[in-house]
Amino acid sequence: MAKLGTIAFGGPAVHVAMLRDETVARRRWLSDAEFLDLFGVVSVLPGPSSTQLAIALSRRRAGWPGLVLGGACFIAPAMAIVLGLAWAYTRYGATPTGGGVGYGVEPVVVAIVAVALWPLARAALTRRWLVVVGARAIPR
Repeated sequence: MAKLGTIAFGGPAVHVAMLRDETVARRRWLSDAEFLDLFGVVSVLPGPSSTQLAIALSRRRAGWPGLVLGGACFIAPAMAIVLGLAWAYTRYGATPTGGGVGYGVEPVVVAIVAVALWPLARAALTRRWLVVVGARAIPR
């Protein structure tokens, strides 16, 4: 989880896609159906579903100690990175160079999100009617 907490930029959708890749495709800890069921369960709970999913997967893999350690390893690296970026933005964000970096990072983040979501969408949208429902759910 520390790896995902460190490299999973792009928000909850990217976290979920990377969690799926790590637990279903690479390690084969569970099937696509089991992953999507677990994601459905945590999605109805209040709070960040990607964090809850990481914690639930950690508990499923290693019990209660896994829950605590997996949650800490998922949250702590991202928190440290965001604190560092927030400090850098408050220090350098108003400078011309800082503003230019912000404009350059934006399309990279969009590309990272698109690449990460593609495999998740292919796994979840297995029937045509699911694609239609998903498309209608996109806010306009």
